Amino acid sequence: MYCIDCGNELSFKSIDNEGDIPYCADCKKLHFPKVDLAMIAILTNHKNQVCLINQNNDSRYKVLIAGFIKPGETLEECVKREIKEEVGIDIIKCDYLNSHFYNCSSVLMVGFHAVTNQLNLIIDENEVDNASWYDVDDVIGRMREGSIADLLYKQYYQSINK
Repeated sequence: MYCIDCGNELSFKSIDNEGDIPYCADCKKLHFPKVDLAMIAILTNHKNQVCLINQNNDSRYKVLIAGFIKPGETLEECVKREIKEEVGIDIIKCDYLNSHFYNCSSVLMVGFHAVTNQLNLIIDENEVDNASWYDVDDVIGRMREGSIADLLYKQYYQSINK
């Protein structure tokens, strides 16, 4: 690893309660790990249905709406923007559910439940191949087992069926 400011090789410096952190001896600067933020949302309507989409020409599995947070944007603003962009829906409510770290790309996926009173899905064909509403009881098994979308939905489903 190299310093992003001066290009010199980083060493490690032991910091109380933090462990060994990459450190540039020339710049006297710690380099804490960077994590990208993205949101993932369970979009439901007043008919107790969930919106699932297909992307990247993969019709085997459905996914939830997700996207990266832009600089200066709040998590809730990102949820509203991504849902509007991908399926043309305005949301009336947005609640945090939980988060999952996606190790493959160092992304923290922040999960939300978004609610709409609209039913007409208008997909952005540049981002989404297909979008449909599914009964809340008919979602499990449509997403790849063990995916973040699958885990998030199963946690949500358990919470509404207590």
